[in-house]
Amino acid sequence: MKKFYTAADVNFYASKGESVIYIQPEDVVTSVAREEAEKKGIQFSISGIVEPASSCQISKVLPSQVPKEMGNHILQRSVCQPDNYYVKVKDLPYKNLLSNAEVEQWREEFPILKDVVHLGNCSQSAQSKRVLAGIQRYLDNWGSIGMDWDSWMEEIDLAKAEFAKLINAKPEEIAIASSVSDLVSSIANSLDYTGKRKKIVVTDMEFPTVDYVWLANQRHGAKVDFISVNENHQIELSEYERYIDENTLLTSITQVYYLNGFKQDVRKIADIAHRKGSLILVDAYQCLGTEPMDVKEMKIDVLVSGCLKYLFGIPGVAFMYVNPELIQNLKPSVTGWFGQTNPFLFQTRYLDWANMTSRFDTGTPPVLNAYAVRAGLEIVNEVTVPKIKDRIDMLSARALNGVIKRGLKTISPFDVSKKGGTTAIVCGDKVDSHTMEKLLREKNVIGSGRGEVIRIAPHFYTKPEEIDYALDRIKEILDGR
Repeated sequence: MKKFYTAADVNFYASKGESVIYIQPEDVVTSVAREEAEKKGIQFSISGIVEPASSCQISKVLPSQVPKEMGNHILQRSVCQPDNYYVKVKDLPYKNLLSNAEVEQWREEFPILKDVVHLGNCSQSAQSKRVLAGIQRYLDNWGSIGMDWDSWMEEIDLAKAEFAKLINAKPEEIAIASSVSDLVSSIANSLDYTGKRKKIVVTDMEFPTVDYVWLANQRHGAKVDFISVNENHQIELSEYERYIDENTLLTSITQVYYLNGFKQDVRKIADIAHRKGSLILVDAYQCLGTEPMDVKEMKIDVLVSGCLKYLFGIPGVAFMYVNPELIQNLKPSVTGWFGQTNPFLFQTRYLDWANMTSRFDTGTPPVLNAYAVRAGLEIVNEVTVPKIKDRIDMLSARALNGVIKRGLKTISPFDVSKKGGTTAIVCGDKVDSHTMEKLLREKNVIGSGRGEVIRIAPHFYTKPEEIDYALDRIKEILDGR
């Protein structure tokens, strides 16, 4: 939506001590606002790429032309825009919490990194030796003992504990299932849609499986209301103020948009939801392990995530946190013997849901997968999320600057504080994203195609020069070379 900036806006930003006002390409800055900005020493900066048209070319800005306020960034200026319009990457201070030597040592844990540039972590992380050893432990146990429920359940509990550590929860506050779909379904059919509050607020940013679950519960009385993404593939915080109301039972959001990496402020959305009497469910699948997550501090009611992306796990296992204060009021009809107080009691005449979050467990748990995922979670907790985030933010800025330098187009935010590790590059008409993914594999690069974009998503083990190599290969393919 086009926004008009006036002198009043400039004075507001000046009062906050801001030196740059980030705007969108379609926004309008009045002449009076420009004059006021010049007086106050404030620059207007476009936070997305200005696309070249037939009469509009993108030219590099010489260092002598860069305003001091912009810092040392790669910039481009549109020659058909006023001089104070810039495309710029707003990066974050890099603390270098993981040394290059530490990264090199950790890379030995992931054999595939010797042969390929692995940037498909938004779909599947690289296989680690520890995860492979975890799977082998299960196979050895199966082969030597056969049936070993005691060991299997101990492994399930240990996996839950490792996941709980990642989000500042207790092990008994964690449920396990085979997929996020199963877990969200268990929550959805636990809710009562017969009262005034029956509205479920969802967004177009959710991975489709989550929206499907809420839509399926319309037959039970749920009223599903969608928040659309804007032209920048983002959602403004004000949209939650507008959509969440006194009829909203639950607000279902994703922390990071799977398509372009746009990252939402979960705490602020949770505050809006709770102020209006709504529960909040967060799908953290696209960033967990790369972004600090504290379910208590962020006041999250329900959090779900699988583990095959940044948590080094495999498909077929997912975890869910539920605020313990809600447990007694939630009675899932998607259930099974492991959702009961004593799964091994084998009674059949009544329901006896567990008093902990395990009431959302269903049938036989994914035991083999738990062996694998515990090993992956241990890696994340050992490296630590703050260190992983610091490096991925640096790599994310590297990717964005590389996109600008090569004249590529991205639909990802240019403000690193507003994005996860994913950078989504538009493929255009010459090659579709699936073909791009296959062509990159031929060049020893693993990316992930979705819709019209190819996504590159580094992990902490990624080297900066690998980002450059991948972007060069994408550029070659798009140029037909």
